[in-house]
Amino acid sequence: MSGPPHNPMILNLTKLTPSATRFTGEDPVSSLEWEGSETDSVRPASPLRWDFTARLFDTELLIDGSASADFEGVCARCGKAVKFTIREPLSFSTAVDSVSLTVDLTPEIREAILLALPSNPLCRDDCPGLCPRCGKPLADGTCTCESATENNPFAGIKI
Repeated sequence: MSGPPHNPMILNLTKLTPSATRFTGEDPVSSLEWEGSETDSVRPASPLRWDFTARLFDTELLIDGSASADFEGVCARCGKAVKFTIREPLSFSTAVDSVSLTVDLTPEIREAILLALPSNPLCRDDCPGLCPRCGKPLADGTCTCESATENNPFAGIKI
């Protein structure tokens, strides 16, 4: 007789008390339920990791800690490859009924990471991007092509 697959983010409530119980671990990238494609600006590059404490007060489960995962992608300004880590605090409570023996924290942990992802990842905060005329990365220095503002119809507008 085999039971459901072991998922460390499913807590056994019978072993929890008001004293803090610590949980650490990781789950494969598949736990993020990533439905991306090769054209995504970011994609997961490591397992989902977590480190939190759990406390059970009657029918209220309190979680406090953090979750993290590594991602890779493409800079939205210059197109260079980027790698970064999302590390998010976990601090939430969830109601549990008195007959439940387990609670699955996977949705909350996954959501904390996915909501923290940048919509436009950058290789660095001050990335100057590319020259709009020749496409040279401006981080490599100024380009020698004709200035883009010379042909800009809005260049004369003063704000």
